[in-house]
Amino acid sequence: MISFVDHPSPRGFLDGAADYLREHEDRCNLVFGLALARVHLERWEEGVLFATVETAGDVVGCVMRTPPHKAIVTALPEEAAPVVAAGLSERYAALPAILGPTSAAERVAEAWVGLRGGHCRAGMLQGLYRVEEVRPPTGVPGVLRVATADDIDLACDWGLGFSRDARVDFPTRREAVERWVGDRALHMWDASDEPVSMAVARGRTERGVRVGFVYTPPEHRRHGFASALTAALSQKMLDDGCAFCVLYTDLSNPTSNAIYRRVGYELIEELRDFHLIAECE
Repeated sequence: MISFVDHPSPRGFLDGAADYLREHEDRCNLVFGLALARVHLERWEEGVLFATVETAGDVVGCVMRTPPHKAIVTALPEEAAPVVAAGLSERYAALPAILGPTSAAERVAEAWVGLRGGHCRAGMLQGLYRVEEVRPPTGVPGVLRVATADDIDLACDWGLGFSRDARVDFPTRREAVERWVGDRALHMWDASDEPVSMAVARGRTERGVRVGFVYTPPEHRRHGFASALTAALSQKMLDDGCAFCVLYTDLSNPTSNAIYRRVGYELIEELRDFHLIAECE
């Protein structure tokens, strides 16, 4: 029998899901990293969910949510979808979307609709990439550096451009960018003594880290800056003790996917959002 186990704290979740998360650490970066980021906090956001999906005491999947954002599921047995939807429904009257490996997310979204009504709509198809050995491009001018407080305004502005281009939210609130700078997670690629591209390395787990929010403004594109930045930042993380880096892409964007493949990233999983639309919408 499949059960949905709602853990009262990130620490309880990590203790219960440790073996599963380690076995699937690259594919579980979002869930693993978000739990680790909260494990030492005295308080965490109201309504946060960290759950395991279990069969006879063995963890076969994970579910998490940090309101008001979408629910995230890992790969799940096919028969787990109704159980997961029921567990989510007990916690939340409404959800914006389900994100996860395509088949698992779709089954949970359809099961949610069966319980709550409305309908689901497929969103962006994403690719999860992984790299262990970087192939840096040659002949690209510039240097990688950690962002400073002087870069915060620019990073917030570029975040708006990232949101428009990628069709996803960028945490453009100043306090979020300030936190990245304080954590030394935000990086810049400087060429001709000015920043021309940015990226973030965060979501560190026991052996990996997530590279994301790679953005080059239009006036600096077609010079290889994003490729050089991604390669250099990934290599920095590997040199800092990570066994691998992961990143997410919009699979409909051939340019970004080609950039990541050229520097050594390999596609390991496809994921999709399924937006949950209430009957009245």
